[in-house]
Amino acid sequence: MLAENCGYEIVDGQVFQLSPAEEDHGTEHFVLPAVLGAFLAPEYKGTVDMLTRPSTGSNFAPDVSILPRARDPETGGRHIEDIIFEVIDTESLAHVTDKTRKLIARGVRRAFMIDVHDRSVSEWSREEDRWTELADDATIVDRCFAVPVPVRALVAEALNENVVAEALVARANPVIARVEQRGELRGELRGELRGTQRGELRGRREALAVLLGARGVALSAEQAARIEACDDAATLDAWVARAAIAQRADDVFGG
Repeated sequence: MLAENCGYEIVDGQVFQLSPAEEDHGTEHFVLPAVLGAFLAPEYKGTVDMLTRPSTGSNFAPDVSILPRARDPETGGRHIEDIIFEVIDTESLAHVTDKTRKLIARGVRRAFMIDVHDRSVSEWSREEDRWTELADDATIVDRCFAVPVPVRALVAEALNENVVAEALVARANPVIARVEQRGELRGELRGELRGTQRGELRGRREALAVLLGARGVALSAEQAARIEACDDAATLDAWVARAAIAQRADDVFGG
């Protein structure tokens, strides 16, 4: 069994050296956990390069792993990873595929691969026993994440700050919630301190407008009038949460 930080992993008894990353791989390795961390559900955590042993002859270190925070009540150890993310650059596709098959067989629920060359994201298909590329506008919906993860955010560095902010808003981050209540939103969210119910509703409408603008979602005149006429705080809060991940205006209003 390999010790932590040894710089190697084992696949079916064969030892592979984990070489230092090239620039693109290293950048993605830095960005990926930063983005995913903003979307995690409270009961889950993420790790980077954590060794996991799918069999006696193998010992792998996925680039990013998502697993429960709680310890296994029977063993006292950690649970097997729910999700793994692999960044592929100089490593061969066959090598990554071989590792993924073994980790899935061990109990990993889902596996994703990010190719730094064509900026694509693929998910492992159990049914087809192969990688399936995801659409740019797809989202990753899973119990590990408090809100869906936009696939494009995993490979478009320019989106990182926006999607992290949107995820924190959708998760009702307490710091952002306090800023919203004071009406002192910085950057995308602005407002003034409102002490009355009318002022609080106006602040919610402004937050909704900023989120929609940041995502490039246009409203019809009828939809804009509907927002302006709404005087129910719970409804406006629901629209704000949906706007953080909306692709089009209808996504905000739902049924």
